[in-house]
Amino acid sequence: MFAYIIRRLVYGIVTLFALSLVVFMLIQFSGGTPLDRLKLNPRMQPVIAQLTEQWGLDKPWYEQYFIWLKNFVTPIDIPAEEGLTVYFGKLGVRSWVAIAAFVVAVGYAIATFFVKIEANWWRTYRAFSILVVGAIAFWIIKSRVVFALNWGESFRGDGAVWDNIFGAAGNTFRLGLTALAIALIIGIPLGVYQAIRQYSFFDQLGTMVSFITFSTPIFIIGVLLQLILAYQLERWTGVKVFYVAGMTSSGYAELGRGIFGLPSLAQLGDVIQHLTLPAVSIAAISMAGYSRFQRASMLEVMHSDYLRTAKAKGLPRRNIIVKHALRNAMIPIVTLVSLDIATMIGGAIITESIFGWPGVGRLYIGAINAVDYPTIMAVVLAIGAGVVVMNIIADILYGVLDPRVRYD
Repeated sequence: MFAYIIRRLVYGIVTLFALSLVVFMLIQFSGGTPLDRLKLNPRMQPVIAQLTEQWGLDKPWYEQYFIWLKNFVTPIDIPAEEGLTVYFGKLGVRSWVAIAAFVVAVGYAIATFFVKIEANWWRTYRAFSILVVGAIAFWIIKSRVVFALNWGESFRGDGAVWDNIFGAAGNTFRLGLTALAIALIIGIPLGVYQAIRQYSFFDQLGTMVSFITFSTPIFIIGVLLQLILAYQLERWTGVKVFYVAGMTSSGYAELGRGIFGLPSLAQLGDVIQHLTLPAVSIAAISMAGYSRFQRASMLEVMHSDYLRTAKAKGLPRRNIIVKHALRNAMIPIVTLVSLDIATMIGGAIITESIFGWPGVGRLYIGAINAVDYPTIMAVVLAIGAGVVVMNIIADILYGVLDPRVRYD
């Protein structure tokens, strides 16, 4: 398994390299430059000449690409801060310790899943390993470990691309993970219930709704949710239940903080009011897909020989469905979810524009309009890296769900 993961990581790096080259060529040959707007003003010629030289736009495209690639994987210098004054190379001591601790913890947690020990305490021990990884990740986040790569400066004058993307990434993750949770929590049980009640009225209704939802563009779903669950619902009830723009209200800070500096219930409610509609608009299409795939997978498994044997032995129906059928029927869903991560990010690009959500999607749209090479490349590579990692995780989960899967 370890050799397989290493091999997949190597393939992933090659894939990302090819992706970056193709995207960079497409941007270069698209016919636009970040200086097109300045060229409309004759007085800006000296500024245009200075920026052309500063950004390296006067060099051949392949030379620009290799300069960008070299900078993209190079850590940048860390400014001296309190508690971070001794350096090894370009990373501070605290950075190296945190990164090394997290890598070791992840490797330790993964390794525990490939060690087979027939003991009752082993499951608890493996769960503890996951908690260790989570605790170290939380420590890294709270300690604000300084680590940055030289992803360049935004051509729009917004500052460092690394800071811009990771400043907006938290908002996009909040939206995307909420949408994924909604899609999984509703879509999978819905598909299981439809399979159990095959050809019932509920199954027919769910099938019809799923096909309609899956065929509807995400921007139409977003606008319909705004019209029905925001404007019309407020008119009917006189109460503002959901918001159609932004991530929090203007008076969010005045709602007060909870214990230990955590958000108060009022702040949490405000975030939910803003988060619900964009999350549901992204989750709707995925939810329809999950329910259809789960239904088909469950029906295939429930007609298999070993399920018939389990029924003949007189096992309770609940155990047959949950313990035997559902576990094997989840394998196609794992593949679908791993590939759906990129789809949700793509949906977030549109949804964030519709709902005014300050995430990576809006940043990406603005970068495209301004032909901001560094920002476009960074977002595309971040999405590509996410797809590669999720596919590796999906392959690992195959072995967890189905003991017959081997990676020798």
